Amino acid sequence: MSVFLLTCAVLFGASCGSDSAAPARLGFSSSLRSVCKPVPSTLTLCHGIGYRHMRIPNLLGHDSLREAQQQSAAWLPLVSKLCHRDTKKFLCSLFAPVCLPELSGPVSPCRSLCEAVRDGCVPVMSAFGFPWPDMFNCSRFPRGTELCIPATGEQSARTAEEVKHEEALKGSVICDACSLAAEGETDIQENFCHSPYAFKMRLDSISTVGGDRQLVPMARSRILRWAGGDAGRAEGVGGAMAHNALWLQEGGTCTCPGLDSAHANEDRELEEGKIGKGGKEGNRVPSGWFLGLAQAEEGRLVLTRLVSWTRGDKELKKFIRALLKQTCPEA
Repeated sequence: MSVFLLTCAVLFGASCGSDSAAPARLGFSSSLRSVCKPVPSTLTLCHGIGYRHMRIPNLLGHDSLREAQQQSAAWLPLVSKLCHRDTKKFLCSLFAPVCLPELSGPVSPCRSLCEAVRDGCVPVMSAFGFPWPDMFNCSRFPRGTELCIPATGEQSARTAEEVKHEEALKGSVICDACSLAAEGETDIQENFCHSPYAFKMRLDSISTVGGDRQLVPMARSRILRWAGGDAGRAEGVGGAMAHNALWLQEGGTCTCPGLDSAHANEDRELEEGKIGKGGKEGNRVPSGWFLGLAQAEEGRLVLTRLVSWTRGDKELKKFIRALLKQTCPEA
């Protein structure tokens, strides 16, 4: 199997035909030649999407990375609503289409992907007075018999509890620093060296202060990066607790899946009488490990990414070793 066919199978789960396959052309045209560019970190919607290079002009006719970044930013709120699991995948297939060097142009989303996202997100958009835009007209996209990006298949590994929790989060605003576990792990890997502070931690307490959430790690938490360097820089400054807490900005008004699932589980156990009602509201915390990236702002360590680790301890140790093997430039 050629590298091209293997890439198609891994990324798209679609039949790619031969190496000479050509992507379908959509209604937007540009006088510029299609070229491959790295997906920039400023293109927040699609940074860390799972591939590193995109086509410009894109499938919406944007001729520059700056234009794609500016136009895509308007769709970040829709992604945060979790109206469909493939919302980001669909949007990025248009704003930042994957670059396959064997093809002369971008690969478009399948019609089925468009329809699935449209059917899931139109009710949310309509509630805010926005229609499904003409530029996302699903009839413009090819059917699955052609080379295109399909909808994600059902994940058999997801438990009924995970599905139930994800459904409960739909329509709520997700905190900027939070994400679902699989996506968050990728973000941690890609942004580890760019983050001045990084932690592996268990939480001792969570409270809301002035609209922000204050997270206090336990003493057994581990520093992975400190002040733009390795953990050695933390010596003599009181370790991870030199600042006593990490802060989730506006965390009192948004949902953080890894944190709030613990509260939901405890609420259910309280109702079922499995645990007592003692303890303070702000002290209910998840018992598992978290990975966090942070930056210093006005004397506080503000979280830029917080991920609840959902796999086993062995996988966590392996993940941490891989992070620490990265060659990060000293700040």
